[in-house]
Amino acid sequence: MANPTVVPVTTSSQDPTELVVATEVPAAYWEALSRAKFPMHKLRKLNRIPVGRVALDLTVAFGFLAMMPVLYALAPHPLTFVVCFVLSIRTFNCFAQLVHASDHGGLLPRPRLNMVAGSVCAWCLGYTRTGHRLAHLEHHLYLNTEKDPDRIWGAPEQTARELVGMWLRDVCLVTAVGRLLQYSQSSREDYRVAPWRSLTAGFLARAALSLTPVIVTQSVILALYSAVVGPVYYLLLYVLPIMTVYPAQIRLRSTVEHSFDVGHGPVTPQERWVSRSTRGSWPELLVFSPFGIHYHFEHHLFPGIPYPNLGKVQRLLLEHGVSVPIVPSYLTFVARKLRAERRRLASREGTRAAD
Repeated sequence: MANPTVVPVTTSSQDPTELVVATEVPAAYWEALSRAKFPMHKLRKLNRIPVGRVALDLTVAFGFLAMMPVLYALAPHPLTFVVCFVLSIRTFNCFAQLVHASDHGGLLPRPRLNMVAGSVCAWCLGYTRTGHRLAHLEHHLYLNTEKDPDRIWGAPEQTARELVGMWLRDVCLVTAVGRLLQYSQSSREDYRVAPWRSLTAGFLARAALSLTPVIVTQSVILALYSAVVGPVYYLLLYVLPIMTVYPAQIRLRSTVEHSFDVGHGPVTPQERWVSRSTRGSWPELLVFSPFGIHYHFEHHLFPGIPYPNLGKVQRLLLEHGVSVPIVPSYLTFVARKLRAERRRLASREGTRAAD
């Protein structure tokens, strides 16, 4: 079961303890859970949203957003700039996880509050929740296929060497613009993975109109920076990282979470369903994966479980002998994959020389 599959579990809008079996992915792993006598009834308790924890995380995310210009104003120094830049990346990841939870109805128990909170967090990241939710649910539905919107972060068969080359696209703003165009769509019927391939004036006009609340929110953030430390630092400590380094680290995370192992040649949709969790070093957990982002396998297994409870899901799986793909860290995974690619290439060259 190197690349297990599962029928994910989503949240019922009527009863937070009711588990609803969805059918987005093959059921082989679902059957494996049954054979392991996995206690599905225990997930009903974990399906409840811990509102206190979510409220704290929302406070932390907005607190960090407000803290960045204040911190630099109090200690203007190149080292402070680097610290604020890195902490801004963490803040964006915090907001992204909150939007992500809202997409699945797992941020707040009341649907209206769930939508509003998720929308405000999305506006802070420069896009709308509607567009993000549409793309993310398509990602779950078409994981690692040609219809997966997250292929913008790299195809699952992409090599580690190609990953390094793609980072150039990220720091040159190409990926950020492409992702914004993806998130500017609001209709599943005519959704396109790569809308930039056939842009029209109508599409751009609708996209601009949908970004109205984003523009208002970003104007408020600009005003905060302008009042505290100056408008240029809104560009340097907010716009610059969110348009360059932030996409690059998402690409890193996506590679670890969903890329194929070296030599893995999937044939069936079941074999294409690849998801991994990451143990992570403390700097990685601090910056790349706050709020439990690193429990990614568990999330794809049971996407309706609120993110604060995913660690408990992992423990349940392990306690019942269910294999959970866990890599030690994001950077270690890429380094190991790069070495595996080199060994494979050397082996092929050796075989050719022998022939």
